Amino acid sequence: MKRTRTAKRYDDCIQPGAFDGFQPETFQAPEAEVCSLVRRENGRVQVGKVEAARSASPRLSFDRLRTKAEGLADQLDYLGERLEIVDHDRRGMFIQLRSLPPMKDDNGIQFNEINLGRDSVTVQRIAFTRKDEVKQQIPISLSQGALDRLLADLRQVLAS
Repeated sequence: MKRTRTAKRYDDCIQPGAFDGFQPETFQAPEAEVCSLVRRENGRVQVGKVEAARSASPRLSFDRLRTKAEGLADQLDYLGERLEIVDHDRRGMFIQLRSLPPMKDDNGIQFNEINLGRDSVTVQRIAFTRKDEVKQQIPISLSQGALDRLLADLRQVLAS
């Protein structure tokens, strides 16, 4: 879990997904601004990526950020996959959570990924295809209730 400062961030090599037909949605609240790419069909919601950020933050220690990450991992059980801390950067105030174990099939693996920083949280789903050896963002399928809960949980983690 320990990284060198010169290590390349994992998310630098993830290709953006093809989110045609997804609509950007922004929710402004006192505690945070939440932006997402969403497509609604037949009572289901597909989410391309969710980003929550706040402009001003109080002093935050790495231990407090880690506590937030662990709480968020327990709180997001409705995503259907267990999340664990897989990477962190104490100086950069960054923690990465991923689905462990990832969902595997003959074509590759898929997992949810949450990047938690001092002032922001990003949620996305990543697919790695064995054939092309490419990491790419893919949509997360949720119910409307689960999406509302996810957005509320992200705002809450930034507010605390």
